[in-house]
Amino acid sequence: MTGNSRSPSTPAVELGLQLKTERERSRPGLPRGYSKAEIPRNIISGRTLLDIEQGRKRTVRRGLVRDICAFYQTDAVLIENLVTLADATYMDDWTDAYSGAVDRDGWLYQQREDRAARLKFHDSNFIPSLIQPESYIEMIRRTTRVNFDQPAIDWHHASRFRIDRQERWLRSQRPMTCLIGEMAFAVDLGEAASKDLRNRMLQSAALPFTDIRVVPFHAGRYDLMGWELNLLEFTNGDEPLIQIKSARGSGFLPVRSHRATFFMQAFSDAWDMSIPVEEFLS
Repeated sequence: MTGNSRSPSTPAVELGLQLKTERERSRPGLPRGYSKAEIPRNIISGRTLLDIEQGRKRTVRRGLVRDICAFYQTDAVLIENLVTLADATYMDDWTDAYSGAVDRDGWLYQQREDRAARLKFHDSNFIPSLIQPESYIEMIRRTTRVNFDQPAIDWHHASRFRIDRQERWLRSQRPMTCLIGEMAFAVDLGEAASKDLRNRMLQSAALPFTDIRVVPFHAGRYDLMGWELNLLEFTNGDEPLIQIKSARGSGFLPVRSHRATFFMQAFSDAWDMSIPVEEFLS
């Protein structure tokens, strides 16, 4: 299927949402930002801007995005993220061909997660970050060793990012399902951190909008073993967003692809063989 008959891609939808947010951002003397009529027509018409903001325009030129952002006086980092999204609107399969560039520093994924109606996570080796206690985050910092040449990790920023993300999710009370492999609980954290982890798991499981389950060792091998899977579901008509990570590769998956179908079914199968975390910890 080609042309405008296809549904809008995630980059086009996200680009539109971000440009609308940037247009409506409060400025000195403009508490509600700009109206569409105030954007100079030599940059873009009101109708075209509306189509972009509503995700109806499948492709958007990077030069147009730069011109719009120059008028808005947009932050330089955000401009580069938006330009990358504009480039992605031209990709037939942005998830395979462009996902690494689009999701530089996790920006696209985080924007989508903050608006998802339901969150589903699986990890067979680590506790998903939305329910990590601070002592677990500290364990990651303390035990991480980087043996190749790369800029030093800003651990204060990384820790604050995790905590802020947790706080946003808790305030939103969006439903979340977590499937965790028993291996994630086998890491020797030390007595104090292990106690923190146990308390956090039980506190999180008691929330009315969470479902935390463990895939025990006795369940045997299962299709998702070794994979980290983030599955975001939306209620506004947007397609689910699937992000996978493992030693074998990582990135986004086209939701209608064979691989996406495999991972969604694998999540369901893993849920069937899991037990509530309260039962596991007892």
